[in-house]
Amino acid sequence: MLNQEKLLLHMAWANQHVLEKLGQLNDEDLKLRLTKDDWTVQELANHIVLAAGGYAHRVSGIAVSTGLDQKMAIPLSDLQRYCAEADEILRVESHKLDEINTYVRDGKNIERSRSTIISQSIHHATEHRAQISDTLKVHGIRVLDLDDIDLWAYSDLAGEINSPE
Repeated sequence: MLNQEKLLLHMAWANQHVLEKLGQLNDEDLKLRLTKDDWTVQELANHIVLAAGGYAHRVSGIAVSTGLDQKMAIPLSDLQRYCAEADEILRVESHKLDEINTYVRDGKNIERSRSTIISQSIHHATEHRAQISDTLKVHGIRVLDLDDIDLWAYSDLAGEINSPE
């Protein structure tokens, strides 16, 4: 497949993997920060999921996780459910024709193409998964290895033919 489909399927799989790994942590681990000015692991996980819901809403009009705030202690099982729903909406929307979506942010009308919003959702999740991994590693917690969720790992899991025989 030579489109965003593979990247979106990978993103959904990697997001679920990270949220599952966070389930191995205790409440104190979820409060860890990279620096005193950075978000906690919980806030980063919330942000990945709530932003995915925002991107999904922008391209589909479907609300996924309303009434939630990044500062909340949202149960990981709920985050997994919201994230799976948002990621699937993004995947489905990626098959539609590109068009300009208009939304309001900070009181301003913003116009972005569907393809840019969906592409940004992939970049955004990748960026914050790395922040979670870095935060945990700085504190000596090695439950999340980014090599375990790269595209090579996803390709192997998906059963792609990866080398000539």
